[in-house]
Order: sequence, then C-alpha cells, then structure tokens
Amino acid sequence: MKILSPVFFLFLSLNIQAQHHRTYEWDWNKDGFLIGGSAIFWASSLYTKGKAEKITLEDLRTLNPMNIPAFDRSATDNWSPNADKISDIFLFSSAVLPFLPHISEECRKEDFTIVGMALETFFITDGITNMTKGFRKRFRPFTYNDELSDEIRLSNGARFSFPSGHTSATASLSFFAAKVFSDLHPESKWKPLIWSLAFTLPAANGYLRYRAGKHFPSDVITGYLIGAGIGYLIPSIHKLEMNHSHLEISAIPAGCQLKLIF
Repeated sequence: MKILSPVFFLFLSLNIQAQHHRTYEWDWNKDGFLIGGSAIFWASSLYTKGKAEKITLEDLRTLNPMNIPAFDRSATDNWSPNADKISDIFLFSSAVLPFLPHISEECRKEDFTIVGMALETFFITDGITNMTKGFRKRFRPFTYNDELSDEIRLSNGARFSFPSGHTSATASLSFFAAKVFSDLHPESKWKPLIWSLAFTLPAANGYLRYRAGKHFPSDVITGYLIGAGIGYLIPSIHKLEMNHSHLEISAIPAGCQLKLIF
C-alpha cells in the first residue's frame, strides 16, 4: 500500500487567491434613473436660462453700484478680456480631469462606472447652475461699469452672473477627479498634490472670472461650493463599503481551494 501522505496533501492542496472588490457600484436600476433624470433636469435648466429676460437700455440706466453689497462692489470696476479668455481655457481643459484616472488599471476595471458618475456630476452641477442663473437673473459686474460701451454692457448673458458657471464646472470636475483618484489609490503619495490642485484650479478660475468683470465674489464662492460639493458627493454615494476579509473553501478536482476574500 502506498504512503497516504502524498494523496492526503493532494486532496487538501490549498490554492490561495485574493479577489479584489470593485471600488464603485453602478446599478442601472438606480443609476439609469439618476443619470436620465439629471440629464432631463440639465436640459430643463438650459430652457429656463434661455427664456430669462435680456438686459435692456432701461436696465442700464437704473443700475447703481451702491445698491450692491460692499463685499461684492469692487467687481464693478473690473474688465479684462484676457482674463476672460484664460478662464475659458481653464474651463475647457478641466473637461479631461474626470478621465485622467483611466490611466490606471484600477480605474479601467470599473468599466462604465467612472464615465457614468462623471456624466451625473456634469448634468447635476450645470443644471443647478443654469437653473439658478435663469431664476436669479443677476446683472454681471461689467453692466455697472459706465466706462464700457453700451454694446458690451448689453451683451448676451449679461444677466447670468449668479452663480459662476466656470467656477462650479471646474470645481465639480476637479473634486470629482481627486475623489476618484483617492478612492482608487488610498495609499498613494500623490494624494496631497492631487487635492491641492483640486482646491486651487477652481479658485484660480474664479479669480479670473472676477478680474474679467464677469462675476462678483459671492458668485464665485457659491459656484465653488456647488461644484465642489457635487464633485465629491457623486463618487461618495457610489462607493462600495469594503467588507471584512473572510475565507471561502470550495471543492476542485485536485482537492479543495481556499480563497481569501477582501
């Protein structure tokens, strides 16, 4: 009779495997409703904004900087087309931020989830911003500037000061990218730099909008808070809670297999 120990160890051979859970959850039953609803809300906000009353010559004649809170009043003296152009560069460049995490393999494992969350972030942030602009109809700072021509002061969008759309969009995309990076790479040494950039980029863009004469400080602060909040919130509500590690034993042809799940 052969020695039993080799057979014994053959049938009890342990094949230890580690299975990594996904970082985010995407459920079409819930997220299909969320992304669809947010897209409809965004479209409605564009309609509301488009229907808002345009500025008139009569409006210009009644505008008085002294009616503006002291905190915001300094913006009425600002006018810089160059700052305006640079802020546009900041805005359009930030559109790539949600997709930068796809450089890592961990992000690519999430499939459509990252893209879906980015779309939700955009629709909700821009929807809230546009809807508020359409209802609030606040005159931009440059409309109070008597040194500018009436043509400039009557330009399209002159009543869409509150809140700052450039700031809210940049903040939402920056904070979204930083949150996703931090969730996928919790131990990364780059996290302080990533978050520093996330805080700085929208603040810099907001300052450019202020210098351009397009927004009051309160517009910028409000836009920043809206964008940063939504950019952080969307990944947070999709993040899966990590369960405690546990073992699973299953039968295989050569014996049994031990899996370490974490």
